[in-house]
Amino acid sequence: MQVIEAVKIWLEYHKTNSREKTLRTYRTILLRFRDEFGERDLESLTSEEILSFLGRVTDGAKPQTKRIRYSQLSALFNFIRNNLDQDIRNPCNTLMMKKLFRNRPPVRWNTIEKDTVDEIIFKTTN
Repeated sequence: MQVIEAVKIWLEYHKTNSREKTLRTYRTILLRFRDEFGERDLESLTSEEILSFLGRVTDGAKPQTKRIRYSQLSALFNFIRNNLDQDIRNPCNTLMMKKLFRNRPPVRWNTIEKDTVDEIIFKTTN
């Protein structure tokens, strides 16, 4: 299956099953993906090509945006594999790419009780 066909099917699926904003965000990345790899077969795409494409598309973007774009491309390949062609592999599904685009846990700040802060302030002022 060619990339252009896969993107068309995926966007049609989202037109009927998703909100307009979701469809708009998928269009952002998938139309660029289609423009670059449109005539190629999905099976011929390599992880290196996907990584290079994501690097160009998300250059200067925040880490969360990079993760979202990676997830959107990965979802396309998973959709095709699960619904149309079970023999296709997901080039986004490599250990390197998973680590590169993994979701980082939020930084947790240590909190200090108000009484402790008041105590320290009282001791330093007296």
